[in-house]
This record gives sequence, structure tokens and C-alpha cells, in this order.
Amino acid sequence: MVTLAYIAFVVAIAILGGLVGIVAHYWRAHATMYAEDLGLGEPLNTLTRDDYQWEKHVIGAEWDDAGFWAADSVRNLLYYMATGVGIPLLIGAMLWDQRNELVGALCTGLAQQGLNSPLCP
Repeated sequence: MVTLAYIAFVVAIAILGGLVGIVAHYWRAHATMYAEDLGLGEPLNTLTRDDYQWEKHVIGAEWDDAGFWAADSVRNLLYYMATGVGIPLLIGAMLWDQRNELVGALCTGLAQQGLNSPLCP
């Protein structure tokens, strides 16, 4: 029962991470005040941004003509969603051996808040 509860909690957190990824993509595309890609060439873009090489050449991220994060790019959206889903799944896999303690702590915390999950033993 604890294993099923752990898997369900990790999947729920991963789904929330995907939703946070959507919000983060929207925020980067619409709330950035200054253009990221200034058109100065690759050496200067690399110096001005930490993750330019990773996003440009590995992810294949796209920027619009004005230099802002492309809001209509499916690749950019999937990059953020995959990060939001993948990190909780990776952490859940790394903490697999501690699932009994984690489920117990999570169920205790939920019970203290007056929330009783049907997954909790």
C-alpha cells in the first residue's frame, strides 16, 4: 500500500510540475522586460546568458524576431513542461528507498491540516 501511495504522490507532484512549467514558459515569454537575444552574435550571447549554449544547441530553443523567448514555440513549451515533470520523477526515483518514511511524513502532514487522503494507510 505504501508503494502505491508513494507512486501516486510522485505522479501528482510531477503533474503539478508540468503545470508550473506551462506558467514558467508563459512568464518568460510575456513578462521579460528586455530582449534575451540581442543579435550580437554567439560569443556575446554566451557571455550575457548562462544557459544560452544549452538552450540554443541542445534544446533548440527559439526566440522571436525581437529577441524575446518565442511564446508560440511548442519546443520551448515542451522544454519547460519536461523539466517540470522530469525533476519530480527523478527525485522520486532517487528517494525510492525512503518511500516508507516519506509517505508517513506526508500523510501525517496532511492529517494535521485536516486532509485525509485515501492513499494514506
